[in-house]
Amino acid sequence: MSTVDLWIAFFGLMLVSIFTRTSLLLLGSKFPIPEAVHEFLRYAPTAALIAIVLPEVLFTKDPVTQLFELNLYSPQIFGAIGGVIGFLFTRSILATIFVGMLFFTLARMVM
Repeated sequence: MSTVDLWIAFFGLMLVSIFTRTSLLLLGSKFPIPEAVHEFLRYAPTAALIAIVLPEVLFTKDPVTQLFELNLYSPQIFGAIGGVIGFLFTRSILATIFVGMLFFTLARMVM
């Protein structure tokens, strides 16, 4: 690809992104969204966060084969369990992070 092709692709993708996002902002109030869709959208951030975090917690990369494998005794799992316990007892984000990191650090020292 030449430099001109790259700039055309860059500006084309920029225009498509601007159009799709602004069209929802400008025309969104003219199209009512059903209450059921609003109910489903309440769970979208939680589902996205779980989809990002859970594979990092559950799977580790084998250095020899470069494949991901399920490891139930990894420090990440103990940190996640500690974070859940911290949240259930305190309902505080700061305590959740602290307890999760404490469990993670202790698991790394032991293993």
